[in-house]
Amino acid sequence: MRTITCNLCGSLDQRLLCTGYDRDNPQNRRTYSLQQCPGCGLVYLSPRPDTPEELAEIYPPTYDSYMGERQRFLLWMRRIAWRPELREILARTTPDSAILELGSATGEFLAELRRRGRSRLLGLELSAEAARIARERHGLDVRAGQLDDVTLSANSFDMVLLRHVLEHLPDPRETLTSIARLLRPGGYCIFTIPNIDSHTARIFGRDWYGYQFPRHFYLFPRHTLHRLLDVAGLRVERVVHQATPNVWIGSARFWLAARGHTALARFVRYHNPLVVAAFAPLGFISALMRSSGVIRVITRRPVCGGSPQ
Repeated sequence: MRTITCNLCGSLDQRLLCTGYDRDNPQNRRTYSLQQCPGCGLVYLSPRPDTPEELAEIYPPTYDSYMGERQRFLLWMRRIAWRPELREILARTTPDSAILELGSATGEFLAELRRRGRSRLLGLELSAEAARIARERHGLDVRAGQLDDVTLSANSFDMVLLRHVLEHLPDPRETLTSIARLLRPGGYCIFTIPNIDSHTARIFGRDWYGYQFPRHFYLFPRHTLHRLLDVAGLRVERVVHQATPNVWIGSARFWLAARGHTALARFVRYHNPLVVAAFAPLGFISALMRSSGVIRVITRRPVCGGSPQ
């Protein structure tokens, strides 16, 4: 476990925001702490898993993002949820656009892009097994490793995607700065993150699904996110509040389990179509109020002003 300081402003000062435990691994009895920087507002896990062994423990092969071939209902639901996102990507790219996805898992989203005419695709995935599945199942160019592990030319991509990835990264500031260098002037970086300013975060407190102890290393209040992007050399074009009810469902499951309602908690999952239908109105209401538990941030490297530092 590694103790860290603020990734944005470097301050040594911190205040305890809340504590929690790994809700998906009953064998892990460790208590984790989320700290907040009093200066810039960045929220971060400290101390946090750092060694390969510690990271392997919190990302087992059964991790939800690694899609099994038989998870047909879950994939069907995700494809429906992906439609607005896919429309945004297609509207900002052409068949000749080079697209990079960081944290591409088993390649399902890249495969959807390819079905819609985008063939210049590259994925990077931390899990070597998930990358292998993406290559064998879909024939995609998905490489195992992180951004630092591969050599990519500056100004070589039209779009970089991070879908529920930025909050997991050990150094989001450096990653976003590297992405800005990889993008051509006017290129897009689109990422999806939990919204710590949401109604669900305030309602559920430490049971909020977006905390995801200990896998979420960082969370970004709105003003902090804009400062981070400005430092990295990216400009916000649009923030989309997603209507999917997953954060409501996950938070309700955590709340029930914490109070001993384990049987009901096992029922309240986003794999269950009845639960999805029951919570869907809350997802739509949150999106309409611009307070959903998940936001998609569309950013762009400025056309003018030189290369990012």
